[in-house]
Amino acid sequence: EVLGKELIGTKYTPHYDFFEKIKDKKCFEVVGGDFVTADEGTGIVTIAPYGQEDLVLMENENIQIVQHVDDEGKFTSNVPNWGGVYYSKANPLINKDLEERGLLFDENPITHSVATCWRCHERLIYAPQNAWYVDIQKLKPELKKNNEDINWFPSHFKYGRFRNSMEAAPDWCISRSRYWGSPVPVWECECGERFVAGSVAELEEASGTKITDLHKPIIDEIEIACKKCGKKTKRVPEVLDSWIEAGSAAFAERHYPFDKTQKLEDFYPPDFITEYTGQIRAWFYVLHVISTALLGRSAFKNVLVTGVILGTDGRKMSKNFGNYPDPKETLQKYGGDALRLYLMSMPVMRAEDTAISEENYRNEVKNYLLTLYNVYNYFVTYSNADGWSPEKMSESNDILDKWINLRLFETIQKSVDALENYDTIIYVETLKEFLLDLSTWYLRRSRDRKDSEFYSTMYNVLVTFSKISAPITPFLSEVIYTNLTKEESVHLSKWPESKEISKADYQLVFQMGSARQIVEKIHSLRKERNIAVRQPLSKALISFPDDSISEEILKVISDEVNIKSLTIKKSDLLSVDIDFEITPELKEEADTRDLIRKIQAARKELGVEMNANVNLSTNWMPKTKELKDWLLTKTLVNEVTEGEFSVSLVNAKN
Repeated sequence: EVLGKELIGTKYTPHYDFFEKIKDKKCFEVVGGDFVTADEGTGIVTIAPYGQEDLVLMENENIQIVQHVDDEGKFTSNVPNWGGVYYSKANPLINKDLEERGLLFDENPITHSVATCWRCHERLIYAPQNAWYVDIQKLKPELKKNNEDINWFPSHFKYGRFRNSMEAAPDWCISRSRYWGSPVPVWECECGERFVAGSVAELEEASGTKITDLHKPIIDEIEIACKKCGKKTKRVPEVLDSWIEAGSAAFAERHYPFDKTQKLEDFYPPDFITEYTGQIRAWFYVLHVISTALLGRSAFKNVLVTGVILGTDGRKMSKNFGNYPDPKETLQKYGGDALRLYLMSMPVMRAEDTAISEENYRNEVKNYLLTLYNVYNYFVTYSNADGWSPEKMSESNDILDKWINLRLFETIQKSVDALENYDTIIYVETLKEFLLDLSTWYLRRSRDRKDSEFYSTMYNVLVTFSKISAPITPFLSEVIYTNLTKEESVHLSKWPESKEISKADYQLVFQMGSARQIVEKIHSLRKERNIAVRQPLSKALISFPDDSISEEILKVISDEVNIKSLTIKKSDLLSVDIDFEITPELKEEADTRDLIRKIQAARKELGVEMNANVNLSTNWMPKTKELKDWLLTKTLVNEVTEGEFSVSLVNAKN
C-alpha cells in the first residue's frame, strides 16, 4: 500500500512503446487526477486522449498526446501487430500478448454503459480533434447583462437554469467533421495566414471566381491567393454546427444584412419565441450568444418555456411503446379546438412535464365546447322564435343582465393580463369560469325571459366572448361570431375593450357571489329532506355575514330555490332556517310545475316548433286560476280535454 501523492512524478515502463517521443512533453509519468478513485481497481489508471477528463488532464499536465485510433475506430498503421484492426476486436489479442509477456495481473469483465448512435445504435468512440470555437468566456459578462432585458415565463428560468447554464458554459464548438452542412468560410494557408469570407461577393472578389454553390464539393474547388506568401489556399474541411443556422434564423430568412431593404429594428428582436425546456441550453442559448456577439443585445423580448408531453404511462412518447393516442384519430374525433383547450391548460405550459390523457382531451368537448354551443343554440332558437334581431338591441337595468356584463368586463381584463403574461393556463381558466357563470347561473335564472333586454344582453355576451376565446377555440368562435354578426371573420375583428368597474359594480359582483353560496346551502338542505326544487316552500331565514344583500338579489335567490319569502340577518357564519311545511296551495303549485315539465317533454318528443300551440289531454289541472293561466301560457296549450295524459298538435287528426 502506498499513498497516491507519493507516486506523483514517478516514471514507469510502458506496455507498448511504438511512437516517437516529443521533446519537452511528459511521457510515461504518474500525475494526479481528482476523477480517479480507489473504489475499484488499484487507484491508478492509464490515460489517453479519448475521454474529456483525460484530455483536459493531459493538456494541463503537458503530457504528450498520441492518437492511435482513426475516425473509423481502427488502430493506425504505426501500431505494431494490430494496425487496421477495430479497437474492440483487438482487446482479446492485446490481453493475450500481455499474458504471454507476463504483464497481465488479472482479467475480469466489467459491465458499464457506453455511448451509441441514436439512429442505428452502433457503439461510438470519443476522440479529440481540432475544431473552431466561439470564445464564450469573453462573452459571458455581456451574455448575463443582456439576459436582464428578457421576460421569461416561467420567470424562475431567467436567474435559474438559463443564467446558471451560461455561467457554466464552455467555449462553443461551432464546427463539425461532416460532409453535409454549411461550410466553414475560412481559407487557411500553410504559413498560418487565414482569409474569412464575410459574403459571397467578398469571396468572389478574393478568388476571382463566380460562386454558384456554397456547398461541398463545389465550394472546396475555390482557391484564394494568400496575401502573406502568395500561395494558393484551400478551404478548411469542416462544416458549421447546425445550431449556427438555427440561431441565425431571424437574419437568414430576411437575407440580412445583404438585403438593403431590410431594417434590423423592423424585425429584431422578435416579440416572442417558445420551445420546450431542452432548448434552454440549446436554441434559446445559441440565439442569445449570436445576438450578443453580433449586435450586443438580447435575441428576443419574451420567451415561453414549455415542459415535455409524456405518454399515457408517464414515459417518453414512443411508437414502440404505443403509449399515446393517435393524433390524427383524436383530432378527427374531438377537433382542433378541444386539443388547443387541453394543451393550453396543461401544466406543460408552465414548463412541467405532463402525461397526455385522452379522457381529459375528450372532457374539453363535453365540459366546454358543448356547453358553449348549447348556450349559443338556446339563444338562437328562442330569439328566432320570438322574432328578435340585433336591430332591436336595447339597454337593460335587469340585475342579472348587469351582473353578466360586469363578469364579461372582468373576463376581458383577466384574459388580457393572462395573455400578456404568456400564462395560457390562467387564460383558459378565466374563460371556463365565465362560461360556467353564463350557463349555470345567468341562463338558468333567465330561462323564463323573452324580453328584448335579455336577448340584447345574450347577443352582446356571445359576440364578445367569441372574440376573447378566438385564440384558444378558433373554430367554434368563428361559427358563433360569423353566424351572429354576418361579418367576415372573428379573427379580423378588433379585440374588445373592457370597462372600468366601479365600487358599486364590484359590490354587485360580490353580492351575486354571496347569493350563489346561499343557494348552494339551501339546495343542500332540500336534498337532505328529499324535497325537490319544483316544490315551492313558504319562507326561510338566512343568517349571513353580509346583511346588505339587495332586494333584487334576494329575488334572484328566491326564484332559484323556489321559496316565497326570504329574510336575511347578519351573522358570523352562513346558516339557513327553512319552513318545510307544505300547504295544499304549495302542493298544487308543485303539481302544476310537474305537469308543465311533462307537457314540455311531450312537446319536445313531438318535435313541434317553439312557438306552435298544442292541445292537452289530462286527468288533472290546477284549480287556481293564476296557476292554470300560467300553465297554459308557459306551454302554449290551446285546448284542454279530460282524459289520459297526451299532447297533440292543434288541428291534427291524432
